This record gives sequence, structure tokens and C-alpha cells, in this order.
Amino acid sequence: MKILKILGILVLVVVVLVVGALAWAFHTANARYTKTWTAHDATFPIPFPLDTAEVAALALEKKSAGASAKDPLDGVDLAAVANARAVARGEHLAETRLGCVGCHGKDYGGGIIVDVAPVGYWAAPNLTSGPGSVTNGFSAHDWDLAVRHGIRHTGQSSSMPCKDFTNLSDRELSDIIAYIKTRPPVDRLMKPVRLGPVFAVMTATDPNALPAYVIDHQKPHAVEPPPEAVTLEFGEHVSTTCRGCHNPKFSGGKMAGDPNMPIVANLTPDASGLKTWTETDFVRAMHEGKRPDGSAIATAMPWQMYGKMNDTELKAIWLYLQSLPPTPKGTH
Repeated sequence: MKILKILGILVLVVVVLVVGALAWAFHTANARYTKTWTAHDATFPIPFPLDTAEVAALALEKKSAGASAKDPLDGVDLAAVANARAVARGEHLAETRLGCVGCHGKDYGGGIIVDVAPVGYWAAPNLTSGPGSVTNGFSAHDWDLAVRHGIRHTGQSSSMPCKDFTNLSDRELSDIIAYIKTRPPVDRLMKPVRLGPVFAVMTATDPNALPAYVIDHQKPHAVEPPPEAVTLEFGEHVSTTCRGCHNPKFSGGKMAGDPNMPIVANLTPDASGLKTWTETDFVRAMHEGKRPDGSAIATAMPWQMYGKMNDTELKAIWLYLQSLPPTPKGTH
């Protein structure tokens, strides 16, 4: 009886400690979500107007097609041309390099990412203009807060993985917005984040769990992206979104917080990474989802989406990855 009494006390102590720890985690996590932030006022046109060089090139094109030599742009709606070009660039960015459809759905009407009772509920919101939209009435500044800062339009913390998008230029974000504005309205209201015990503990204990806590909200953004060419500068810019899974050193390894995620590949020129690969191997792998030895790349790596990048983008990424120091797999 004495042993049972002691065991009962121990069980009670453990239960009290667990309940207390969870209460602290929920309180702390909720406080982190409801913290308000102030960011710089980043405003930009949507879409970007044609620049002088684009107008001159368009005039030459119209003149070559037989337009009036006096004014080859007579009757041309430059604003409409600028918008059409922005939409085309935005579609490419949203559906290849940035992978917006992976969370927000192919219709951009939102999608459930996690809905498991012990973990919690997390959904990407509806970006279209339909009922349930979170972006209706958004200014360029609101979009900037949401995409590049991890801040909701209320000023509070967001769980969107914005660290991968902080280096987007103003023009790139403007292009994405121009494209999303063309998507058909979707009637879908996604529920707000609900913290389960797992989400609560992760959010409370991991200082990097919410992007707003690690992003410099006063750092200015580039107006234009680097020129599209096979250069280190452009390769580094395009590969920024790879860091979310492959880590800032691109060395891959096990992802924290997701027990079901496969071991992420090492992209550095290390023996445990891409040391024996060639540019041709890399481009083919992105297009076909196969390594040089013929083995398949797991679908957790969305190569079907990234494989839609053009060869300039892929070769620039390869050039940048090859410039990195060889790093053992999983080194952070």
C-alpha cells in the first residue's frame, strides 16, 4: 500500500508538471502570435509601368510590324501591356520558384496544411477576391507585410514561412500580386490557426517558429531583381527559397519539427552532396525527378514545380551551389 501511495503521488506530480508545462506553452505561444509589429512602409506600383527601354523596344517592334513611323505607339495601351507582362512574370514566379500553390491551392482559394488534433490546425488563406478572401482591400504595404515580413494586416504575427521570401524585390512581389488579381474568385473561408499541444510547444520554445521574430522589419527591399543571367548574383537570388528545407548552408539533413519529412539532400559540392554531379545532371534532375544514377527523387521535393524554371534559372542556381564551400550533410 505504501508503494502504491508513493506511485500515486509521483503520477500526480508528473500530471501537474505536464499540465503546468502545457499551460505555459499555450500562454506563451498565444502571446507570440498576438504580438504586434511595425515595419517600414514599402510601397510600390501594381503593376510596374514599362520603363524607358521597354517602351523603346515596343516602339521598334510596332514600327517593324508596319506601324506609323511618326508614332508607332499610337493607340497602344501601355498600361495594359505593362499589366500583361507583369501577370506573365507573376504566374511564373508564383507557380515555379515560390510554390504558392503548394499551400494556397491551385485555385489560390486556400488550403489546409495541418489538421490533426494533438498538433493543431493550420491553413493557408484564400488569396482570391471571392468570399473568404484575406486580401480584399490590401494595399502594396499590406502585401509586403504578409509576404516579406510575416505580419498579418492586423499587425500581429503570422505563421507564413516568410523567411524564404524576404529577398523578393518590389517588382517581383508586384508581379505576383498582379497575377493573383487575375485568378477567378473562390468562395472559401479558411479557419484561423488553432494551437494543439504540439504547435503550442513548438511555437513557445522555438525562437524561429514565427518569422516575424527573426526578420529585420526595417531593412529596405531591392526595387528590381538581379538581371536574369547565369551569374552568381542571380543564382543566389533564385535559390533563396531553397533554404527553407535545405537550411541556410544548403547542407540538408533532417528537418526539425516534421518527423514525416525525408532527409533533405545536401546541395553543396561535398562528398555527401553534389560533388560528383554536373550541371547537366542537376538540370535533368530538376526536369525529370531522377538522380544521375537513375534513382527517383522523393515527391516531398517538388521538382515537378521547380522543373518548370527555365534553363537560365536552373543553371544560375547550379553555378551558385557550386560556389558554396563543401559542407557535410546536415551541418547548420
